[in-house]
Amino acid sequence: MARFVVTCLFTLMLLAGCNSAAVEATAQNEEKPALPPQEIAIGDYAFRAYDPAANTQTRFDFSLAGLVEPDVLEGLQVELEKKKIRIRDRVMIVSRESTIEELEDPDLVMFRRRLLMEMNRLIEDGQLSDIYVSHFRVKTR
Repeated sequence: MARFVVTCLFTLMLLAGCNSAAVEATAQNEEKPALPPQEIAIGDYAFRAYDPAANTQTRFDFSLAGLVEPDVLEGLQVELEKKKIRIRDRVMIVSRESTIEELEDPDLVMFRRRLLMEMNRLIEDGQLSDIYVSHFRVKTR
């Protein structure tokens, strides 16, 4: 009986030692809490688009910002500055190709989705997780 008790105690001590080692290993491997995505300014846009078929002129005026992971924020800021002209070109093309229904949507779902897709095609250092449009004004005459 004494031998059984000693064996049980020894087993418990081993398990307790393994458990504390596992807890320590888990604590060491545990990463720091994830930081929330950071906002990054993409640019302010004001331009006109002329449609000769409908004989209309549309004026666009808005600002763009995106969400990006904090670890790629600095590199992405540099890349956005380097590719400022290409980004402006893509923003203008997406805007001009958008339908009236897309531009009149209060949430601009399709417009934002297309902009996000085009921005992520252009950038190499990270990806935008979302894109935001502010001060959005579109006027057609």
